[in-house]
Amino acid sequence: MRTSFTGTTNDAVKENRAMRSAILVAILGNVLLFGGKYVAGVISGSVAIQADAWHTLSDVLTSIIVIVGYRFARKPADHEHPFGHGRYELVSTMLVGVFLFAVAAMFLRQGVMQIFEHTQIHYGQLAIWTIALSIPVKEGMAQYAFHVAKRINNPALRADGWHHRSDALSSVAVLMGIPIEQWFWGMDGALAIGISLLIAAVALRTFRKVSSAIAGEAPSKELTQHITDTVNGTFPALNLQPHRIRWHNYIQHQEVTLHIVLPRNLTVGQAFGVAERLERVIREKYNISATIRVEPTPPHEDADIPDPEI
Repeated sequence: MRTSFTGTTNDAVKENRAMRSAILVAILGNVLLFGGKYVAGVISGSVAIQADAWHTLSDVLTSIIVIVGYRFARKPADHEHPFGHGRYELVSTMLVGVFLFAVAAMFLRQGVMQIFEHTQIHYGQLAIWTIALSIPVKEGMAQYAFHVAKRINNPALRADGWHHRSDALSSVAVLMGIPIEQWFWGMDGALAIGISLLIAAVALRTFRKVSSAIAGEAPSKELTQHITDTVNGTFPALNLQPHRIRWHNYIQHQEVTLHIVLPRNLTVGQAFGVAERLERVIREKYNISATIRVEPTPPHEDADIPDPEI
């Protein structure tokens, strides 16, 4: 959940453009696939293809959830939400995770029914070609969603990418099951169950990441080390001993709190100057607001340390 950090703020205009592009591709792609699958289903008389077409159209809903969550998350801070509305992204991510669980449950049910009811589905050539052509389209949509999600660090869009991939995986299972079913009975259902478990695992991982961010997760070892190195490197003459580093992630706004140790011979003004400069350096370098608490060195550790250059 946005554990990355950079020296400059994200370009909001480019980020908005990238998100709109990803959602537009998802919506248009799913609408076009719906039309192609539905027509193929009607012409071939395949009820299964027609049902799959409506499932593809339902994918538009998750894309709408993602863009709505993104819009709410970008609202400026107000009196009731002084740290912004960034955690709306977590809400939209969780909703997409619910859809992934629903898709997994649907595949699991279909797979079990095909095995226990000895169901065999027969596809015509038109239906097979429609399914085959939908695979690269849906996987392409998934890859584009993953690319943009990584670029702008958006977990909801990443989850939506997995929703696109679930469609591609289901189509792969159908194509694999058609020839294999002739020699290995129940293979089509077994493949559906396997894919349902994969999608459920992705949904579970999505929920774990979201719940961890909501509960308040510890800073990564990388971030902790970078903050420690920055503090020590800013005032190398002082043994600041940065500790108790805490990270507060509001998605669009991040804060870090930490303690440092300063010699007792420094004045209050000097100690304040050290803390203020460190806060400024951390903000400029990592785009993270810092709050630093000063602790005095134990009496027996007092030493003749030169005044810091603030």
